[in-house]
Amino acid sequence: GDPAPAQDALSKLPWVERAEVRTRWPDVLEVTVFEHRPFARWGKDLLLSEQGRLFPAKGIDVPAGLPQFGGPQTRVGDVVELYNESRAILAPIGLEVREVELNPRGSWTLGLDNGARIVVGRSEARARLGRFVRLLPQLLTQQAQVLKLADLRYTNGFALTWAPVPAPAAVPQQQQGQS
Repeated sequence: GDPAPAQDALSKLPWVERAEVRTRWPDVLEVTVFEHRPFARWGKDLLLSEQGRLFPAKGIDVPAGLPQFGGPQTRVGDVVELYNESRAILAPIGLEVREVELNPRGSWTLGLDNGARIVVGRSEARARLGRFVRLLPQLLTQQAQVLKLADLRYTNGFALTWAPVPAPAAVPQQQQGQS
């Protein structure tokens, strides 16, 4: 038989990156399916493949620990690029990027593994992140608090919002019994 219709049908499956169908004489169809490998989550119900293609997450066993991306679908390449660059910039000071969001106005926000958010803004994302990373270690040594939000949208600096460190659980004191 003609392998083209089968190959066409398989290639239309959302989780298939590509399918190869060959006829083996006389009546065997040899099918090889290459599935998209998820690289990140995109928005609520899409996944981004390692090849940079968006496909529906429905019915897919999504690996745990994927980063979360979001933004206009036309900007997939920019989002992945900023993710890779911001990871490289922040890793030396022990921060891991878990989320990258590009809003419709073109402003970037990063989410870190420790729950902090970094609002990078629209322009000079790399320069702003670089300046932040150079100064943050000094600021962290003087704070008994946890960084909650960093807003880098200032001309020559940034604003930091801190959250109190969760107090260690109190150990109930033993009551002294009177005899």
